[in-house]
Amino acid sequence: MKKFSAFLSEAAKKSFASQDAEKLGLKHVGYGNYADPSGRVTHRSVDGRLVKMSPEEIKQQQNGSGEDTGAAQAPQDAGSISITFGRFNPPTIGHETLVKRVAREAKDGEYRIYPSQSQDPKKNPLGFAEKVKYMKMAYPDHADAIQQTDARTIFDVLTSLNDEGYSEVKIIVGGDRVSEFNSIAQKYNGQLYEFENILVVSAGDRDPDADGVEGMSASKMRKAAAEDDFKSFEKGIPAALGQKDKLRLYKSLRSAMQVEGLEDFHDASYQLYEIAPKLDPQGMREAYFKEKLFEVNTFVENLNTGVVGKVVSKGSNYIIYIDEHETIFRSWLKDLIERNDIKYFNFTPAGEMGTDKLANYMRKLTPGEFIRKINKKDKDA
Repeated sequence: MKKFSAFLSEAAKKSFASQDAEKLGLKHVGYGNYADPSGRVTHRSVDGRLVKMSPEEIKQQQNGSGEDTGAAQAPQDAGSISITFGRFNPPTIGHETLVKRVAREAKDGEYRIYPSQSQDPKKNPLGFAEKVKYMKMAYPDHADAIQQTDARTIFDVLTSLNDEGYSEVKIIVGGDRVSEFNSIAQKYNGQLYEFENILVVSAGDRDPDADGVEGMSASKMRKAAAEDDFKSFEKGIPAALGQKDKLRLYKSLRSAMQVEGLEDFHDASYQLYEIAPKLDPQGMREAYFKEKLFEVNTFVENLNTGVVGKVVSKGSNYIIYIDEHETIFRSWLKDLIERNDIKYFNFTPAGEMGTDKLANYMRKLTPGEFIRKINKKDKDA
């Protein structure tokens, strides 16, 4: 079992590589390489640490002439790439609009679609492989762009793109997620990854009351599947799927949601807010207080970014949690899911929850007292 201290050590290394390079006057030139002012590549990032290259490695960085010119040159910049990161559970006509927008933003350049790894019977019923299969069928013109990687969070994606040498990344998300993605992506530029430019672009605002594409969401699709309403479910499936495939997707979803044998959704062991919180905010709020959801010391996952963390504080409609890098996040209840299956590391940041030690540690991590600032923002909103 991987201990939290090991994760923290790795995170610190990632943060220190760019800092050490800056102290030496080196510039990041892509692919994890760093060059001196003359353009000579002398160092590279290994597991987040800045490592000096050997003479042999420097020779391999030359311009491909095969001759030893005595100076390694920076590799060619891979340029700009457009991406999106999302759950697609299940893929909908609304997602189709998002995928097309990503392709347009690329302007004949490279673009990629990253499905998240999140899976649970309620909000993320389809498994990763099955989800990708249906995505490729639903969006055949963009099938090659749909990625099958082990990236768990948006940070994993950005770090990987940085290592590939891209200098600019455009992240296309729904209009309601622009602020969140822009904040976290920009915050760690220069620490976990180094891009010359990060742009977060809106794919358009959603209208939950609309009947067409603007109003379609995976939440509505899961609700229809849970209520055994294929007619409503079918409206949200991209036209590229034939009738048989639409029915297969519908049955797969119901099976994964464990409602396939139920005659009435009310017989299910969970409530509407658990499968579609955006459609039942009142139910979510009541359960939050009555059933003690997202208790301090439990684990949660942000459904938008994939970040997993341990709850350290609860607000009226939000949660504050710390991830494995001891980074503090705040998320709305509707964007979170409980993760009771966390077993892969011992996670006890700065001591036990509720102690003065942790409270003091959080203040040290966030000058100006993070909790007080968050509460003030809510009052001013």
